[in-house]
Amino acid sequence: MTGEAGFRARLLAEVAAGRSVIEIRPLLVEQLERGVKREDLYQELIDTMLFLRAEGRDDDEDAVADVADLMSNWVLPEYRV
Repeated sequence: MTGEAGFRARLLAEVAAGRSVIEIRPLLVEQLERGVKREDLYQELIDTMLFLRAEGRDDDEDAVADVADLMSNWVLPEYRV
């Protein structure tokens, strides 16, 4: 777990503000630097996507999926977290 419900709120605030994936990237880096395990952080992103899907917030779900891609091989190495 990320250890705080505040992560999801901060992430969703960034998405709602229309921030780009690259602008949201420091939020992920911050969590990892605080000691959150990569697997737990990725799972929180997936859980957030499922929450948004259940709420019918497709555009926000897509934005969080793009953020989750930063933790995968779907982005250029210099952007990976």
